[in-house]
Amino acid sequence: MSVAASQKVAQLWQEERDRTRQLLWVEVPRPQYWFPEGVSKCRTLRRYAWAATRSLLPVIEWAPKTRWSSFRADLVAGLTVGVMLIPQSMSYARIAGLDYKYGMYSGLVPLIVYAFTGTSRQLGVGPVAIVSLLVEVMLRDQLTDEECLDELGGTNTTYSEATSDVMQWEYCPNAYASLAFLAAFLGGLLQIVAGFLQLGFLVSFLAHPVVSGFTSGAAITIGLSQVQYFFGYKIEKSPFIYETLINIFKDIHKTDYITLLLGLTWWFLLWGARKLSVKYKKQFGWLRPTAPLISCVLGIVIAGNWDHFGGCGFELCSNWTQADAKKMVVGEIPSGFPSMTTFDFSMIGRVFPTAVSCSVIGYMESIAIAKSLAAKHQYEIRPGQELFAIGSANLIGSIFSGYPVTGSFSRSAVNNTIGAQTNLAGLVTALLMMLVLVALTSLFYFLPLYVLAAVVISSVTNLVDVAEARYLWRVKRTDFFLWILSFLGTLLLGVQNAIILGVGISLFVVIFESVRPQMVILWRLPGTPIWRNIKQDSIGQFVDGVLVVRIGASVYFANVAFIRDKLRELVFTFYDRPNAATAADEDGGVDAAPVPGVRYVVIECTAVISLDSTAIHMLESLHREFKDRGIRVAFATVGNRMNRDMARAGLIDKIGSRWFHPSVHSAVKYCVTHQAHGLPEVDEEELPEEVAEAVSVDVSTPTRALQGDGDTDGAAFGRESTHGTELQTTDPLAGPTYDNVGVAVRRVRRSKPRSPKRGEGGHSARQEEEDEDEYEEDVTHRI
Repeated sequence: MSVAASQKVAQLWQEERDRTRQLLWVEVPRPQYWFPEGVSKCRTLRRYAWAATRSLLPVIEWAPKTRWSSFRADLVAGLTVGVMLIPQSMSYARIAGLDYKYGMYSGLVPLIVYAFTGTSRQLGVGPVAIVSLLVEVMLRDQLTDEECLDELGGTNTTYSEATSDVMQWEYCPNAYASLAFLAAFLGGLLQIVAGFLQLGFLVSFLAHPVVSGFTSGAAITIGLSQVQYFFGYKIEKSPFIYETLINIFKDIHKTDYITLLLGLTWWFLLWGARKLSVKYKKQFGWLRPTAPLISCVLGIVIAGNWDHFGGCGFELCSNWTQADAKKMVVGEIPSGFPSMTTFDFSMIGRVFPTAVSCSVIGYMESIAIAKSLAAKHQYEIRPGQELFAIGSANLIGSIFSGYPVTGSFSRSAVNNTIGAQTNLAGLVTALLMMLVLVALTSLFYFLPLYVLAAVVISSVTNLVDVAEARYLWRVKRTDFFLWILSFLGTLLLGVQNAIILGVGISLFVVIFESVRPQMVILWRLPGTPIWRNIKQDSIGQFVDGVLVVRIGASVYFANVAFIRDKLRELVFTFYDRPNAATAADEDGGVDAAPVPGVRYVVIECTAVISLDSTAIHMLESLHREFKDRGIRVAFATVGNRMNRDMARAGLIDKIGSRWFHPSVHSAVKYCVTHQAHGLPEVDEEELPEEVAEAVSVDVSTPTRALQGDGDTDGAAFGRESTHGTELQTTDPLAGPTYDNVGVAVRRVRRSKPRSPKRGEGGHSARQEEEDEDEYEEDVTHRI
């Protein structure tokens, strides 16, 4: 691209950027551009309203583009996922401590809402295991005895007096369910607000190893909560794994070996079906989504005709009561549409932690799946709109007796495998769930609990991400220890405390990395103007008396102390180490020559986006401290924002604009030139005319015009050779010889130091003649 074309592109881009301004973390149009000239305000407002509607309802975009081929693919995918969702929704509702019907309700309305508002085409929304566990753990014992009184028959018996081994959600199911609905409403509201404010980036503060470790630990907790349906006796739940294991083994003698054998068999069948569907995808790929429903059908047939489960020809045996049957099978599920919910907003304080946890963890899970699927199918998703879509699904779903939902790994994978192309697949799944709720709930009466437990355990097995732990061990041990810490914290401290621990660990990592930015030493690749990290290239050269340091992050109040101390340490000790080694070298020789101390520090600021007032004060004091010690500080590759901050603070005027350069090579060349032509305090006006012209740099404008046909180095120091490895004679450091290791030897002309005249500081005639004479001396520089 030519220079003119490049300037045109840059100008158009800058004009587009000037139309908006940064308001906190959001870019908003400037008021003067709200209403374009020549267009009526009414027309502009209508256009804005239509654009907002299309943004909030992506269905307007994809619905008109639906073709028969995509409709057929979405129909098959929706039905397949629906078959998978029916048993999963019932199982996950039980994990959340809710009746089975509420899981099915949560697989109906939220799916319809997301189909209209979501931007991911394959995301399967609905109840998931992790969020269900959060609901149960964080709403446990949130009800008072008085609030359970009505469900206890209006007696004076309190919940705590009635039983010590029955969970509150079992004894007060309706009151507990109202808390879950309120948590979904509040969590959805928080997600919608966060979506409008574009706060989705906040989930990035939770480190991936922390989230992966938490998910793995929570999966084991979920699995252990289901083993009671295998053993056939009630196991008291506990947030701590050691207490759960104790509760399992203390009543091991009560084991029902029939249900244990059947449960293990069903789990093995589901595990085998998943393995077959992966290994022999063409022949058995259909098993992955249908295996849960097939297992349920088989379980219903067995339980409905075996008196061990109370079934006598698909009728309840005469010697069984409804209460006895519900210990072995699902029992009666009311048919029909979900009823409207009434909220008791006085309980917001109790459910707020649950709402926040479910909304954050749920969104993280959902956006990770959506981004992965979007990258695979090469389309874009909008994180802010995804927050709005998931929030709307939760909020509207809660009005129709739904508890918190999010995107599901397993159902999204099935959607993708079957070939879903639009959100129509979610609508088909919702319609299938509606059909089941209206006409088929009676078929699930004899569905054994061990079958649902097997479905849950087989689903959460994949969430224990041991492969991720092994990968982190190979790649970065610190991340592996974060994974282990989060994993063990979930098992030993409980899910609720593990969330706090995970957030604390993530914030600690962010703060630690922020207050200790990377600071590296740069050296020059021989024969080139390129400066690289000394750890990246094994061969390079330093310039005598010049130290080049790169700061790897923005400078603000939290890291100024570290940066200041590190710069001091490097300046005063970096060249002392080789000198100490030289002094201990008995052989001496050329390589044993002492290394000059640091006289110039070049700070490379490519990664420094901005400065705050504390950072500006630090740079000013550091400049003054180094200057008093005879050390000058130069800045290279200063960005526009940093340059603007320093100019407003007057720091550029205090340091001197000549100490700011567009590249490291320019800054180093200026330092060498400055050292060669006078004392450290020499001003630009005192340099020879050709050198002063070459080293002058204007930092008052963000964009520096190129001088001649050179590159950015040429902007400050004349033109570079077209080959990029040799300096032309217009460069102040170019000389008669330039060898292949980057050692330039040149003759520098400078005035001989003048001696003051006795008395009033004048000069004698002889001294004046000597002052007028110029002498030459050989100066060798490593550049």
